[in-house]
Amino acid sequence: MAGAILAGVATLTCGPRPGTEAAVPALGSQSQLPGGPPPPRGGLNLPSLAVAWSPPTLTAGDVEALAEALKASPAVEVLLGPGLAGWDARVGPALQALSPTLRVTSVRQAEQAAIVARPEALVAAREPGSGRPRYRADGLQLQETWLQRHDPSARSIVSVDAATIDLSAWKALPAARVGGCEPAIRALAEGQEQGLAQLEGFLNHADALLWRFYSAELAAFVPEIYAELRAFAGEEVPTEPDAKARFECGRAYWEHVQPYAACSSADQCAVAPRVVLSAGGARVAAPEPALALSDRCPMLVGRDYPGELRQLGLDAAEAATAALDRDWSALADRLGAVAEVHAVLEDICTPRRWRFAAADLTEARGRLARVGDLLASPELAQPQAGWRVEASDLFVPGAGPMRQLARFDPGPAAVNHSIGAEARALREFVLSRAQCRAGHDPRPMSVLVADAESGRARFFGYLYAEELVCADLPPLGRE
Repeated sequence: MAGAILAGVATLTCGPRPGTEAAVPALGSQSQLPGGPPPPRGGLNLPSLAVAWSPPTLTAGDVEALAEALKASPAVEVLLGPGLAGWDARVGPALQALSPTLRVTSVRQAEQAAIVARPEALVAAREPGSGRPRYRADGLQLQETWLQRHDPSARSIVSVDAATIDLSAWKALPAARVGGCEPAIRALAEGQEQGLAQLEGFLNHADALLWRFYSAELAAFVPEIYAELRAFAGEEVPTEPDAKARFECGRAYWEHVQPYAACSSADQCAVAPRVVLSAGGARVAAPEPALALSDRCPMLVGRDYPGELRQLGLDAAEAATAALDRDWSALADRLGAVAEVHAVLEDICTPRRWRFAAADLTEARGRLARVGDLLASPELAQPQAGWRVEASDLFVPGAGPMRQLARFDPGPAAVNHSIGAEARALREFVLSRAQCRAGHDPRPMSVLVADAESGRARFFGYLYAEELVCADLPPLGRE
């Protein structure tokens, strides 16, 4: 169920639905509507967003496997490749963070390919399995002549250098990551599902009410329009230029009116207005047939038929929304904000090469939890809240282009506004607190740990530079 909900979490399209028998209600935004649900007693019943999550970091390897190899020796000599200038004072503390008892005897420069017996073995295959990548170190052996020159106080050699890999082949490998937002996205999806269940009666009633007014508008005006445009239904096209231009306009109008003339019920009407819940909140919107016409058409034909048809929807939206309960409308508008929260999570939860301090991760989780508290707020409609008839173009993911006919305005001090603002602030916080997110070499680092006596490799693998050394952060663990 969560997966199905997530597929539409960006925008909730609420209709058409099975009809509810709704009489035309008396005006009054807080009264119980005939055929509608009783007024709500509180806010949306949504789950908490105070869950464990973190913006995922791309990873090339497994520092825990490196830590296991380091624990086998109390003292190591570190060899850095020629491109790692500035790492001399940083790599030792990074390795000691993985193995606290480790002692670094010396740090000096040496190209990794120059210290192994078979440099071609430095290109390792990824081991199968899920989790962080590990690599096979088969056939890796340090050169015997080089072993005779190493620091005698070191029991192991740690070599770090830029990986000698085929970059296109590397990019073709499946991406691996540390961290993720699945608990937060799952909680948000469950909240969407629960919110829709809570609002179902109101949304069904709102759509039925919209159809009641809209069908009356269609019955009153479309037959006349249809009859007038029937003259353009023929196949014979005039040859005189002005008559031909007029005919082409009329023929386009004739085709445009067909979906309106075909409406027999809300379920069978492709252009019926309905309530949609999007990132912008609660809207009344209707699909509108595409129409490409010359600006001269209304003058040539004598009427602006598309404009008149559009006005039918606006009139129906005005009449229906004036009678909708403002408290339910406010809650529907609030549930629409789930789409913006999801968009923020989708952005900051795209795996990237970046790192975060533990305190910043805690703060990010706290900010999302506060967004969840706002979504579940018991606040109902503010005194200034109400529906506003307002036409504009609207793109609804999953439904495509629509024409907005009305929108719900929750009022300037409503908690609904705070949800979007807090979600956007969460995005800005995460992006601003990310560390080591720029200037990356697309190639990973190649890390080799070998026994100083036998020369046999105990570990070989790849790590992105920021996984091992990033500001004052420890190597990238599970987070």
